[in-house]
Amino acid sequence: MRHKIISTLLIMFVLIYVGSGFGQEMKKTGSSGASILKVAVGAKATALASAMTTVQGDVNQLFWNPAGLVMNAGETQVTFSYNNWIADLSHNAFAVGHAFGNLGTFAIGGMMAGVGDIAANRDIQEGLKGVDYVTDATFDFNSNFIALSWARSFTDKLSLGATAKYYSESIDGVGVHAFAVDFGAIYKLGFRDLTIGARIQNLGQDYKFYYVPVNLPLVFSFGASYSFLSSDIFGMKGFVDATKPLDADQMILGGVEVHLYKSLYFRSGYKFNFQGIQDEYLDRNVYYTDEAVNRPSWLSKQSYNRTDEGLSVGAGLDIPYSGYRLTLDYTWSKFDVLDDVNRFSLTFKF
Repeated sequence: MRHKIISTLLIMFVLIYVGSGFGQEMKKTGSSGASILKVAVGAKATALASAMTTVQGDVNQLFWNPAGLVMNAGETQVTFSYNNWIADLSHNAFAVGHAFGNLGTFAIGGMMAGVGDIAANRDIQEGLKGVDYVTDATFDFNSNFIALSWARSFTDKLSLGATAKYYSESIDGVGVHAFAVDFGAIYKLGFRDLTIGARIQNLGQDYKFYYVPVNLPLVFSFGASYSFLSSDIFGMKGFVDATKPLDADQMILGGVEVHLYKSLYFRSGYKFNFQGIQDEYLDRNVYYTDEAVNRPSWLSKQSYNRTDEGLSVGAGLDIPYSGYRLTLDYTWSKFDVLDDVNRFSLTFKF
């Protein structure tokens, strides 16, 4: 059995390593579609800079590593997340999970995002042939997915999980959809609570907008977590993920969580090789139809910040009552140019 465990982890690691290498060879920053899937779900996850690969016993793992969904037999968890994202974009999510003993833990959840009444500055040039374009003065953007997850502990150290999801998106009256799956593994190494894990997210079919094929934002992550201090009164735990999006450079996600009496939590996290990094456009030519000439693009050799997002800081309050437990989480994320972002999550366990 030990050999099977090690083999499973090695396979997951190789998949991540190969995927990372492929991404570095073929990186095209911002080329993936369904970008809303890159936005972190949950206040706790955001506070830890999305270093969620090894978090266990949490229904919010439906949005991250499904292997972390494993709960105690008979336990039920319900969670809701609210995020007033940048540019007045709403971004909300929910999940419900229940542990069915030897059958494992099953969860269902979803994400809804969108913004309406966007002023339409439409092109005056002709569009694609055979496509009927909307001519309204405003347009809407809506995006959502529904997901079903399963996870199970195969030993006291190894947990595996999978998530299947249906994604849909609509912009200016044009809708698309795609199916995707996530896979994950978590393994306790046996030294105190040292844990490692791996996850693959958004592995699925491409979709098309106006005949143009678009990739889902595939992500590979390998992570670890460890409690530096642990007692009923005070504890400190660190989380770190090596994450490789298909369309960007590898990032290191790091977070720290401190608890008092296992009831009050303080968290902070940062994404290394993410904020403060610039992407540069290479030399390129543009063909001008009217003049039938090629000219250098105005984008050539220009640099832009990859992201405006920086440090995240958050807190959580765990309120037990007669066998029930209510957890309230809050996170503030720093932005330099855009407005700072506040996230709230509520999780009910019974």
